[in-house]
Order: sequence, then structure tokens, then C-alpha cells
Amino acid sequence: MRRIAVKETYKDGQVIIKEGGYGEGTYLVISGKVRITKKMDKENLHIAVLEKGDFFGEMSFLDRQPRSASATAVGDVELGLIDKDFLEEEINKTSEEFRHILYTLAERLRTTSSLVVKLIAENHALKKQS
Repeated sequence: MRRIAVKETYKDGQVIIKEGGYGEGTYLVISGKVRITKKMDKENLHIAVLEKGDFFGEMSFLDRQPRSASATAVGDVELGLIDKDFLEEEINKTSEEFRHILYTLAERLRTTSSLVVKLIAENHALKKQS
């Protein structure tokens, strides 16, 4: 069911995708862990750690916007790059209305993620003050 075009490996600390960059790659974590971080006030805020079976990079694929966060390997990581043509075929099989729903969800997720990052940054700043 999952169409992996290419498998890629990364060593500990290697950047997989960089916040603000462009790309249409959607990744599946095959093994290892991937840290998701967001730059905020010159600091990298920890957002999540993804593990086997998790996907990332899907928002930029859907909405063609810059990457909203960076992804970095934690230890040795193997990723599957999901075939872009396969994803586009699957999306194009759906109705225009459903595609609109997907694009709207991606936009809302991007907005919500931005708000969550702001809250994490505020929480981090408050902890520093204590």
C-alpha cells in the first residue's frame, strides 16, 4: 500500500529537512527516530520525536508552502521517501470537494502548529525566568 520510491539513511544529527526550505518529499520513518524542531527567537524549540511508522513532510506536499519545521536524525535513521507521483495520483482520484477539504486541513494544521509553537516558546521563556 505504501509506495516508497527511495530509501534514505541518515546519521545522528544530520538534517533531513530544513525549516523554510521547499520540498515535496513526504517521508516515512522506517527505523530510528526523527526530531522535529522549530526556530523561535534564535532558539530551536523541540516539537516532537517521530518513530517507526510516522510520516512527516506531508503539509508541504499538500499546500506547496515552505517547510514549517526542521527534521533531524536522532541516532541512525532509515526513511522511505514516498513516491510523489503515487501521492498525486491518489489525491487526483478524489473529488474536487475532498481535495479542497485536504488543503483546508493542511492550512488549519499549519496555523494550529504555529500557535502551539508560540505557546511552547512562551512556556520555555517562563521556565527560564523561574
